[in-house]
Amino acid sequence: MPPLDDTAQEHRETAGQATRHPALAMLRGALVAAVVVGVNAAAVATVAAGLKGLWGALLGLLMVIVFSGAGLLALHLSRRTSPTMQLAVAMASYTGRIAVFGGLLAIALSSEALERGVDLTALGLSALVVVMGWMAGEIWAWSRLRVPIYDLDNEVTA
Repeated sequence: MPPLDDTAQEHRETAGQATRHPALAMLRGALVAAVVVGVNAAAVATVAAGLKGLWGALLGLLMVIVFSGAGLLALHLSRRTSPTMQLAVAMASYTGRIAVFGGLLAIALSSEALERGVDLTALGLSALVVVMGWMAGEIWAWSRLRVPIYDLDNEVTA
């Protein structure tokens, strides 16, 4: 068997290890997908609605990244807690993000300045498309994680 180069040796040493930070890996996958989809949405919105469409699409992209990313960061920060606490953190994070989003949406819809500078249709459509891209990237990243189905560190007593 020929000797392995450094990259192959490193891959062989880490191939059987679990992913250390799954939430961050999912965040990376989701962020890449969201940016790709968001940039394309911004290009389409610019052609369709001009500069106001561009600002609307970019604002939609930013909103999805901030709100969806905050959930994954909360999960990452709670990674050393019990599964019950992680569920509580996930639910509290989701509830809080929805409440903040609803408040910001109410403010945005009543803002004349926002309406003058941003195409709200482009904002809504691009946010919807970016959310779908984010979810696809998150699912793709999750499907490639190495998460053990049992704990290898604990000794089994029978």
